[in-house]
Amino acid sequence: MRARGGARGIVAAVATIIAALLVVSGCGSIPDDSSPQPIKSFQREAATNAAPAPQADMDPEALVRAFLKSTVDPDAGHDAARAFLTPVASQQWDDRGDALILDEISIFVDQRDEDSVRMRLIGDNVGTLKSDGQLLPASGRVETTLSLTRQGDQWRIDGPLPNGTMIDRDQFANTYRPVSLYFSDRTGRHLVPDPRWFYAGQATDPTALVNRLIAGPATDLAAAVDSGFPSGATLRGPVVGLPGGGVRIDLSGIGNASNRNRTVLAAQLVWTLDGADISGPYVIDADGAPLSAERASGWQPADVRSFDPDAVPSTDVGLNIVTGGALRAVTENAAVPVRGPLGTSRDVRAATISENGDRVAAVRAVGGSDRRLECVIGDYGGNVGPIAEGASITRPSFGSDENTVWVVVDGRPLQWQRDDDGTRTVPVEASSIPTVARGAITEMQIAPDGVRAALVVGGQVVFAILSTNAEGQVSLTSPRIAAFNIGNRAVSLDWASPTTLVIAREAPESPVVQLSIDGTPAVGLLSGNVSPPVRAVVANSSTIYVGDQRGVLRLGSDDGQPDQYWTEVEPAMIPGAIPVLP
Repeated sequence: MRARGGARGIVAAVATIIAALLVVSGCGSIPDDSSPQPIKSFQREAATNAAPAPQADMDPEALVRAFLKSTVDPDAGHDAARAFLTPVASQQWDDRGDALILDEISIFVDQRDEDSVRMRLIGDNVGTLKSDGQLLPASGRVETTLSLTRQGDQWRIDGPLPNGTMIDRDQFANTYRPVSLYFSDRTGRHLVPDPRWFYAGQATDPTALVNRLIAGPATDLAAAVDSGFPSGATLRGPVVGLPGGGVRIDLSGIGNASNRNRTVLAAQLVWTLDGADISGPYVIDADGAPLSAERASGWQPADVRSFDPDAVPSTDVGLNIVTGGALRAVTENAAVPVRGPLGTSRDVRAATISENGDRVAAVRAVGGSDRRLECVIGDYGGNVGPIAEGASITRPSFGSDENTVWVVVDGRPLQWQRDDDGTRTVPVEASSIPTVARGAITEMQIAPDGVRAALVVGGQVVFAILSTNAEGQVSLTSPRIAAFNIGNRAVSLDWASPTTLVIAREAPESPVVQLSIDGTPAVGLLSGNVSPPVRAVVANSSTIYVGDQRGVLRLGSDDGQPDQYWTEVEPAMIPGAIPVLP
């Protein structure tokens, strides 16, 4: 396994080399200025509790703006925000449900006299914060009317207020922090991140995190993941710190869960808390006894290392390229044909390599007047065999292991799988995709955990969940536009980690962007010495490779310091070369 820090490295490194100012308005784009700029994003170092309170000298507009900032504090039924309301308005306001994140807020006075004001509030909806802490991208304009009345020498909002809350975007960025909760895939072998946003200190409060974990996955993930927590599991009290470090978690309702489920449960807790910088050991009790007698003194990440959500298999296979219709391995001084038919071919159009470097899947042209395509799979450097044929085939994608391949043939997603019973290719139900984006599916890449899919549909980037029903039918479910500031010019994408996607756009400005699954907008990467058009992008935990009109370039952080510009990969500086990575 690679070091845990490696998978986080590209996310942290890229954050320091952002070259485009993030615009998050509903119709926002990624600006074409590639010089270093301040980053305006939802990410920040630490959350602060900074909800304002009404002041005696506030005019109506200032009071409304302060109210929108105060709605960020959810404590006690938004008690901080209710201080800006009249008693009647406070009683009538239903603050439950989703919160709209608003940017570029404008306030207009429609009517005013000495003791009352009617105002219109207009803002760009840039996100929806669900009640469970999931943040979803949003777009569009929000407009509402507010009435204010003078009470003594101060103004108060007298309603009517729409249900739910509206939160000032900058205040949200200053007070919320994302944390990934972890659930298991249906095989019980991989952990799947489920990013949630927590207010202020809740992101480092182990009790808040564990309660959210016990409550289960977000709605879109529910059909694709499992949990080691049985129904009815609860915390018996708050998670408490231990004198020598670490925390104690006292659970009830675990019952006669199997040893395997108990291990999965422990892995969920350990990696969720570790990812929130809450250190172990993690002493876990269940129904008055240790969750595992062998771990009565506490669990550490090393005890559940096989579940490390950031680990990837080690491999000696590095960068490859497709050029001249063949698959070639890039060495320090040359690009040499790989062994087997893919290295001697003149017909390879695209390829992908499994994370462990053992298997390869490729698209190649086949003989005949119509020059149809076939998807083939085999051992890396060995023989390959066909699994599908069609007029159009996208770049294949391995799932969570080398025994599953996903590909789109003539617009239809397919899954190829190998197990003890042999191999089979089955259709993937995808009727939900046109509900959010129309057009051809030109790319489909599966996250390393095998649960999320990223697609390019009509140039737009779409996230979807791979769900399996009781009959074994695999479907792409809960599709959503991945980010509204990417536009419809995406041509290639790849997963750098289970939480981070890199995207190549057919655009002279910000041709390569990075996107998190946590609901925040895309951010543009350095582009000063990239020569658009960029036709392909691949990434791993430390490096991004792109194929532009001159050849292959890399951007990485191998020495712990992020590159300040793209570096030419000299043996791969061949026009039209397509990078390929495990």
